[in-house]
Amino acid sequence: MRILFLGIFLLFLGCMQEEYNIQKPFIKQKEVSVVPFVNFTQTPLAGYRVAGILEGVLRSKGYKIKNSLFSFKEDEYGIEDINKMIQKAKGDLVITGYVNEFRYKTGIDGEPAVSVTIKVFSKNLGKYIYTSSFSLVGDTYNSLGVLTQMGFNEIIK
Repeated sequence: MRILFLGIFLLFLGCMQEEYNIQKPFIKQKEVSVVPFVNFTQTPLAGYRVAGILEGVLRSKGYKIKNSLFSFKEDEYGIEDINKMIQKAKGDLVITGYVNEFRYKTGIDGEPAVSVTIKVFSKNLGKYIYTSSFSLVGDTYNSLGVLTQMGFNEIIK
C-alpha cells in the first residue's frame, strides 16, 4: 500500500508546476503623457480606444495627463508613428503599447477577449522603463471596455 501511495505521490510531484509573477511596481511619477497604442488586431481603432481607456484609469488613480489623447487624430498608427509621437509628447514619461486582441469571440455567447501590452518610455533615459501585459476573456455580461479597464487596474495600482 505504501508503494502505491508513494508512486501516486511521485506521479503528482512530476506534474507540479511553479509560477512566478515578479512584477516591478508601476511608475511612481504622477505626470505622464499617453499616446495611441499600435493596433495589431483587425478591430478598427482598437489602439486609439485602448489608449483612451488607459487615460481614464490613470486619471482615476490621480495621475496628471500632460498630453491627452484628444491631441491626436482618431486614426490607426504604426510603430514609426508612435515613435514620432513619443518624441513630441510633453514631459518625460510617455505611455503607449500594443493591442494584440480586442474583439468579441465568435460563437453562441460571443465573449469579449482583450490582450494588451503597456510600455512606459522615459525620454530622459531614452528607453522603455516598464513593460507589462494582460489578457482577459470575459463572459456575456462584460464588454471590451470593462475587460480593458480591469486589466489596467491590475497593472496600475
